[in-house]
Amino acid sequence: MATTSLIQFTAAGSAADTMNRQQVETFSAKEAITAGDWVAFDYAAVADGDVTLGIYKADGNSSPVRTPMGVALESVATGQLVRVCISGVCDALVGDNAGGGNAIGTLLQITNTAGQVDLASAGSAQPVCGVLAEVIAPAAGATIKRVVVRKSF
Repeated sequence: MATTSLIQFTAAGSAADTMNRQQVETFSAKEAITAGDWVAFDYAAVADGDVTLGIYKADGNSSPVRTPMGVALESVATGQLVRVCISGVCDALVGDNAGGGNAIGTLLQITNTAGQVDLASAGSAQPVCGVLAEVIAPAAGATIKRVVVRKSF
């Protein structure tokens, strides 16, 4: 159930999705998911095929750690199908760097808050999952901002 939007148009600013190169896949939600949540596969699934069928909110505090592979594009309840941006531009939940704010181009990484990413830590074993494409002001808290999702699936 994959969709790809590879728009070959070079006039900047013509539309919100011009040249976004967004790739979208559909998965089954293993928990309630909100639009903008970073999501991860069900790495603990027993059957091989189930690992990439169902998704949870990405979470660095879960066991096993749920490393993000995309961003939910819609809000759904447990058991419903959800469209996920696995590559390209979309709006996602991003933290404010412990109140310090984040600049455009900030590398993003999983946090211990389910569904949220923030400034990547150089010493972390977790991979960078995206790049911030909007400024987050200091003390803004976790907000929905434009990001570029790095393809990992």
